Order: sequence, then C-alpha cells, then structure tokens
Amino acid sequence: MLTKKEIEELIDNQNSSLKIVKPTVTQKSSDVWNFFSHIYVNDVKQEYVMCNKCRVLLIYKHSSGTHSLSKHIRYCQNTTTTAKVSEVQTNIKQYYEHSKNESYIPNRTKQEIRAACTEFVIFDSRSFKTIGGKGFKNLAQKIFNAGRYLPVTREINIENLLPTPTTVSRYIDQLYDEKHKQLVSICQNLISYTIVVDFWKDSFTGIQYCGISLHHTSNDWKLQCFVLGCYPYDLESHSAINTRKFVESKLSDFGLKLNDSIYVVSDNETKMIATFKSNCQRIGCAVHYINKQLEHGFNKEEIDKLPVACDAVQNVFDCVKKIVAHIKKSQKQTKLSKRVQTYSETRFNGAYHMLRIFFEIFDELTMVLDGVNLNQYFLLDKDLLEQICLFLKVFDEVIEQLSDDKRPTIYKVLPLRQRLLNECKIQDNDHIGLQKLKQFLSSRIQTKLVLHDVHFVSTFLHPSFKQFQIAPNEKQKAIDLVKAEIVKRQSSATSEPSVIDINSSSSTKSSTTPKSQQLKATTTTQNILAQCFDLPTEDEDPLAVPSPDQELMEYIALNDILQLDDDVLMFWKNNQNKFPILSSIVADIYSIPASNTTVERLFSSAGNTISNRRTNLNPDKVNKVLFLNKNLLLLKELDRQQLVNAQKKRKLSAMSTSSSSSSNNVYTHDEQEQLSSTLSSSTTKKIRTFDNDLFSDEDIINKDTDISIEDDEQE
Repeated sequence: MLTKKEIEELIDNQNSSLKIVKPTVTQKSSDVWNFFSHIYVNDVKQEYVMCNKCRVLLIYKHSSGTHSLSKHIRYCQNTTTTAKVSEVQTNIKQYYEHSKNESYIPNRTKQEIRAACTEFVIFDSRSFKTIGGKGFKNLAQKIFNAGRYLPVTREINIENLLPTPTTVSRYIDQLYDEKHKQLVSICQNLISYTIVVDFWKDSFTGIQYCGISLHHTSNDWKLQCFVLGCYPYDLESHSAINTRKFVESKLSDFGLKLNDSIYVVSDNETKMIATFKSNCQRIGCAVHYINKQLEHGFNKEEIDKLPVACDAVQNVFDCVKKIVAHIKKSQKQTKLSKRVQTYSETRFNGAYHMLRIFFEIFDELTMVLDGVNLNQYFLLDKDLLEQICLFLKVFDEVIEQLSDDKRPTIYKVLPLRQRLLNECKIQDNDHIGLQKLKQFLSSRIQTKLVLHDVHFVSTFLHPSFKQFQIAPNEKQKAIDLVKAEIVKRQSSATSEPSVIDINSSSSTKSSTTPKSQQLKATTTTQNILAQCFDLPTEDEDPLAVPSPDQELMEYIALNDILQLDDDVLMFWKNNQNKFPILSSIVADIYSIPASNTTVERLFSSAGNTISNRRTNLNPDKVNKVLFLNKNLLLLKELDRQQLVNAQKKRKLSAMSTSSSSSSNNVYTHDEQEQLSSTLSSSTTKKIRTFDNDLFSDEDIINKDTDISIEDDEQE
C-alpha cells in the first residue's frame, strides 16, 4: 500500500498506473460514497479515498467506518457555500442544528445508545443487522415512547416493562388468530387469483413443510401477495394425490378452491406436474427451468440419454469449486482482497457469483495455494473463465428480473427467454468450450422453457413489448390469442372470469429472430429488461389492422411506451375505461408470478426461524410466526385504509345530512373545494397516530385482553 504522499505524487504526475474510480452505490451503501472515489494503483485498491469536490485524500479502512468521511462532507459543503462571502471563514452556525424539523440528540446520549447496542449484539449473539431491523426499531421506539409517560423521578426496572417469553409466545397465537380471520375475509371476496406452492425440508428437525402463497390484483390495481402458511406436511406419503389433497385442505381454510380458472405456479418436478395436471391451470417456474439447464450444463455428462458435451467448461467449474473449498478450509481468506464464495445447489445461479469473485482475485491466489491446488490453479484457462463469467452475468440478471415478487413478472418471461437465446448465439471470438455450452443451453431452453398462451398474451398487453421487436415472428400468435380471449369474454353470459387455456400451448420454434439493428446497439450496461423494449414506432392506422374488435385495434395503434420504472398496472388503471376488456384480462393474468420466489423466500425465513438453537420450536408455532412475518405489515396497512375510508364515509354522511336540511342543497365550486379541504384535514388529524407505527396500534389490535402467565413457554 502506498502512502498519502506517494499517491499525491502520482496524481500530480498523472501517472497511468493510478485510477480514480467512483464506487457503486446500492441501497445498503452509506450515502457518503456519493461524495468520494476509491484510489487504485496497478489495479490494487489503496487505503485512501478522494473527495469528489475538493480532491483531498482521506484515509479509509473498512474496519473504521465512514464517520471521518461524513465529517469531511459537512466541512467541505459548508466551506463551498461560504467561500464567496467569507473566504472560508468558520461560521458558528456550523456547530448547531440547521433544521428545526430534526430533533437534537446530545452526543453523550448517542454514545450510550451505541454502547448498549454493541453490548446487545455481543451478549445475545445477534447479527449486526438486527439493529437495523424493522422489528427492533419498532420495539425501541415503543420503549422510548413509554418512557415519556412514566415518572421521571422514579427509576424504572425494565423487567417490569418487558413481557416474559411465555407472554410473547401466547400473544403470537392471539395475533395470528386476528390476522388469519382478516385474511379469510379478504379471500372470500376474491374471484381471480394465483396460488404458488412449493416444498422444503428442514435439515435440523427433518420436518417437511409446504409453503403456499396467494397473489391477486386488488381493486385499486395493486399487486398483493399473501403467504397463506408454511405448513408441516403430515400425510403418510408424498404422492401426487396426497399432495393435492393436502394443498386443497389448506386452501379451504381460507375459502379458496382450485378450478379451471385458477392458476397455480410450481416447480417443474414430476410430482408437482402430476399434482396440478387437472382442475387448475399450472404454469412452471421460469427460474427453475433456467437454473436446471445451467446445472445440467456445468455438472452432467448426459441428460435425457444425450451427451452434454461441455467438458471444458465443466473442468473449469470443478477446478474452481475444489480450490474455493480448499481456501475456506485452510482459513487463508484473510490474505485475499475478497472472500471466496460457495453456492447453493438449490439455486445454481449462485455459481456465477462464485466464479466472478474467483476471477476478480485470480492473480492473488498464488499467495494462498500450494501443492495439488496450486497445480490445478496453473491449469486453469483464465480467458475461458472470464468468458464464462460474462456469459453467466446475463443469466443472473434475467433470473433476478424474474424473481421480483413486488411487481408483475409474467410478461417478462417471453422477452427474457429470447434475450437468453440471443446471448447463446456463437460469436467469432468465443472459446471452443463456451461455444459448446452455448449450443447446449440454446437447445435446452427452446425445448424445456415452454411458452404458454399466458406468456404471449401478457407480453402483448405490456405497451413496451406489444410490437414484439425482440421476437417479431411471435406477434401474430399473441394477437390471435388476445382476439380469442376478447370474443370469449364478450360472449360470456356469466360473471365468472374467463381463463386462457394453457394446456394446449406448445413450445415455440421460431423465437430466435434478432431485434432490429438499432436495438442491437443497446449498451451492455443497460438494464437486461430494457434491452428487450420495443423501439419507438410511427403511429399505426387502426383500420390497417384486421381485428374483430375496435378495442384491440385502438390498443395496437397506441404509441405509448412505458419507462423501465413505470408501473404497468397503473397504466391499465388509467386506461381501464378506454380498454375495459383488455384491462380485465390484465387484472386476471398479471397476478401470475414468473417464478415461485415468494415461497422460496418464505423457506429462507423459515431456515432463520428454525435454527440449531430452536429445534424444539413447535411446527404450528413456526407457521404462525412466518405467517405474521410475511403478512402483518400489509394486513395492518389494509386495516388503516379501511379505517380511513370509514371515517370519510361518516364525514360525507354527516355533511349530506346537514346539507339536506338546509334550504339550498346546491354547492358552488368554491364551497365544494372548501368541503373537500375540511374533510381531508379532519381525516388527516384522525389518522395521525398511524404515521410512524409499523406494527401495532390500539385502534387496530385489541390489547385490552390481559394474558396471564402460568405455564412455561411451549415452543
């Protein structure tokens, strides 16, 4: 590592070995990194950073944190703003709070809290992230608020304020019963929805759990996802018949039933396919398809009685795995700039991160390897490793897009599938080993990742994909499917939702058509989904498109293109009066997730709940804890909205009664605005207590019931 003086000399001489790199800022990063850049000399990161504004060098080590950098930012900004007036003269206002909205906290109090938090993670063996968790912050806020109402002159024993473990355990049961009833009442009003099902076995207890989640589009066009439960599987066998019976019994607890209009998303194992082959519309998890083909390409010699023929790539992969395992066992990671990383076999895309980190520290590995492992290292083809990493990066980005459970994803499957096929095209400079892998994956994706009718329809009903520039030969099929669905809904005399039949769909074989030349020029740094967007086109003449329905013609002629961060459901909410039938189709099928990620994340939370220190936790208690973990915030928000709406209705009713008794019932425009303002102000005042409350509120959860403590906790 160079000294500060040596780095300054390199900067003054504009030495080519020195690089000033702005760090990648994520949601988890500190805000200070928006103001500093890292220093690299010969591609080695130095222990100094440079201020982007004043260009001064400051020492920085990961272990010391960013406190000194934050102090410099405040000084640097204050200096800049006062330089023109006072020539960088120190202003006494720098030592006081500038904003009246920010409450002043004495430094001594902060230090005491910091020490207490540090002791908390030490004594209770908790992770550092616990301090930033929503639950911990809510608990700290409630205790702080309680202190404001307690006598200042008396010392309070915290044990008299905190509940016992038994009380907490019993309150979980009470809270679960409340929220379970609330979710049941919501489910009773649902007509169109999607169910996601998956299974997981706990390695500590050996108990197998069934996770079920519910997805639907609400009346205000918001995607809502509820976890129905993480149930211990208690039937004798795991046959398809028993699995179906078990799932239907759990759905019946919420008043839900499977039928031909209900979609089910599951993985693509034989048992799950057999379980949901009838009386529902099963769609395979797209991420599961992709992960499986990657796993076959890197691990299998033969699949479906055909050779995989990816020997070169598999040799590199096996060698990297062995070296990574050796480094972890030998405890030599401290000598490396980055820690090597293994991957989970359940999610093969994690192998990309293992290979990427290995490549980034490739030149450092000679310091920690010896003997057989060093010989294997020298046999590695670094160029092939680099090409594999670049190739797998696209797959990783696609999987990340399809794993989003906060926004609709079903429309992404077709364009991203085509994006992968485009990536699998062989280039002139491809290593022979990578060419073999591309050939294998291209064939497997086309034959195994089958596109169903809902994929075509959902892609067409996204304004940024309706021209199918990513796969032009599939556009007519999508239009025909939408036409048929419109006719079906127009002719339907019942109120039951129409469903797109996916059982008769087949794999597409013409989906390798490239995009236009302009779209090919898209930079590789652009979002993987944005690379698939349609390019702007001239307005089409609606009459030039043969269609039995004017609504479809107008939608095709519409030239609106959504941006990457735009909410497609909000587009259809704003256009539901213009396109009533198309919007009803969107409401039905856009709740279908492209993957079963929601339930897999549920199992991840279950793994954190059932640790090696909590193996005696009752499976029913596990289910209740996970149900509340995934649903509590959303259910409380729905409660809050319901209370607000009820208050508005009461206010409107009172205003209506008052106005009807007057001699003149007609309001002028100004009077109507005044009434609306009064109503809004009154409602805001009444719901003020909800603003900073994450989990509990006396208006929502009845806390009057006093729970006695008699027995030991039965986890």
